[in-house]
Amino acid sequence: MSAGGVGDVFSAAHDEFALWSARLWQPLGELLTAVSRPAPGERVLDACCGAGASAIPAARAVGASGVVHAVDLAERLVARGAREAEALGLAQARFETADVLTRDGGPYDVVQSAYGVFFFPDMDEGARTLVGRLRPGGRFAVSTWLADGMARIVPVGRDAALPERPELAGQAGRPNAAERVDTPEKLTAWLSSLGLRDVTVHQVRYVQPLHPDDAWTFYLGAAMRGFVEGLGPEALERVRRRFLDGLREAGIDTLDGSSLIGVGYRDGGR
Repeated sequence: MSAGGVGDVFSAAHDEFALWSARLWQPLGELLTAVSRPAPGERVLDACCGAGASAIPAARAVGASGVVHAVDLAERLVARGAREAEALGLAQARFETADVLTRDGGPYDVVQSAYGVFFFPDMDEGARTLVGRLRPGGRFAVSTWLADGMARIVPVGRDAALPERPELAGQAGRPNAAERVDTPEKLTAWLSSLGLRDVTVHQVRYVQPLHPDDAWTFYLGAAMRGFVEGLGPEALERVRRRFLDGLREAGIDTLDGSSLIGVGYRDGGR
């Protein structure tokens, strides 16, 4: 999926995405910011910000003397985040619809990205671009999905859509960038390969019950929506039924958002 395609999918998913904000995205966004630790007066770039799950707490942390540039391609999610920041009086949170990899800006004290780096066309090149926006000694923080958690649900979602979208068959078995950073060892090695030092990785267990109705809104509010975007109501209903059947057959009755949060420092100070 192209960068623009990812933005279009998540923009279309904004209503269902919002249904999961309080239960999933906001708590995990708060945890990313707890690790990146923006301080009063600092400049922060929140890459692939979505609706602001990590940008909003970062804006609170930097205060009125700091700034958070929150950037994403998903226009409707960005607009939602901007409205929330305005309602909270966080003028320092500046939301922007743009490609964060081509947008000018910096230097920043903190660059953070919640579950975004594996959507870059080239994860390594994209991350190095972001690291290059840091001041010397600045910190780069990312959150990724822990192995055998969220990844269990995606094949079920793809298989459910397959009869309507036969072209998805070619995606099975393809290299998945998220799998390159889904263990503490892999994420540590990857962050170190970017030239970062003093890398630390924190493991977070985050599991919750998954009602069938909620499972379908999650499907439509996450990257899986790309499997079904453009299908008509009848086809969507067939996918929904197959997806719920697939979850039952796989014994999946929880949503496992267990994650890794890693941070490292750019050379030149701390």
